[in-house]
Amino acid sequence: MHPVGLAIIGLGRWANVLAGVYERSDNVRVITGFSRTREKREAFARRHGCACEESLDAVLARSDVEAVAVITPNDQHADAIERAARAGKHVYVEKPIAVSIAHANRIDAVIRETGVTFLCGHSARRLGGVRQMKRMIDRGEIGDVSMVEAVFSNERGLELEEGDWRGDPAKAPGGPLIQLGVHQTDNLEFLLGPVARVTSVGKRMYTRVRNVTVSQTLLEFQSGQSAYLGANWVAPGVFTINVYGTKANLFYSLDFSWWSRSDVTDAHSILRKRAFTQMDDDPDHRLLCDTDVEFPPTDHLRDEIEEFALAIRSGGETEVGTRTATRSLAVALAAVKSSAERRAVEIQEILGE
Repeated sequence: MHPVGLAIIGLGRWANVLAGVYERSDNVRVITGFSRTREKREAFARRHGCACEESLDAVLARSDVEAVAVITPNDQHADAIERAARAGKHVYVEKPIAVSIAHANRIDAVIRETGVTFLCGHSARRLGGVRQMKRMIDRGEIGDVSMVEAVFSNERGLELEEGDWRGDPAKAPGGPLIQLGVHQTDNLEFLLGPVARVTSVGKRMYTRVRNVTVSQTLLEFQSGQSAYLGANWVAPGVFTINVYGTKANLFYSLDFSWWSRSDVTDAHSILRKRAFTQMDDDPDHRLLCDTDVEFPPTDHLRDEIEEFALAIRSGGETEVGTRTATRSLAVALAAVKSSAERRAVEIQEILGE
């Protein structure tokens, strides 16, 4: 199909990662970009061989820009998306969808009003191992799920200086919970369905900024199942999901140092199944055995932008629309509120706000 002309709004580190991914796709073409900082604009244009504009209005005025990828700080998502949608541009936004439910509702309203295609970048649900766990759960291969453990960490909280938006509790509530853990809140609802309530503890540890850097959250699902979510900004990269079933357990681990190289991320991850096996020579003795589970590889960052482009061309739906993305945000914000108020918080309480 004819590639979708794309503009990238916000030209920080992650925007450069995504632009490199998009250059491997035949379905999108980066036309231009915008940042308020001239040095970032110039560096991005040199690195990716494209134009860069001096204002968002200039980006939105270009007829060859069909869609925008919003990679700005969380609290700036709603304004950029509203302006882009009203200019008739389709919208991809990096997770989380917004900084608050009020902002998420603004985004939902303008997307429904204008009818443009929308996708939120919860790319972790597209990892090959996560997809395989979903298939195995749905097929009943591990029995009934009783519990899930999910952890996402990196050490970037140790690098934060005063003035960085990630260190501001108003702009990044919950710190690693809103930046990392929200990937796992989406994964957990993808695997087990809607979360009903959460209980959480967050702490500020080993940092020079005011924000939380370590959090532990217990989640109860509408189905009655439960999960643990750890989000950590002061430990080397960890991305794990462990699923416990009545027939077998699944253990998934991803080498975070390959997260940005989405073409080979799956090659640096492991999924193992642990189940009982009967001893041939002793019918009364069973052994727990681990076996590696193979899964079809994916390219989690390229796959999501290509789905976005295909939905633009076909008029179809995307996997993570405004409602799904808002629920993931609500679970994270409920955990932030639970930690602050030292009580269990219902997800519906947050959505009602």
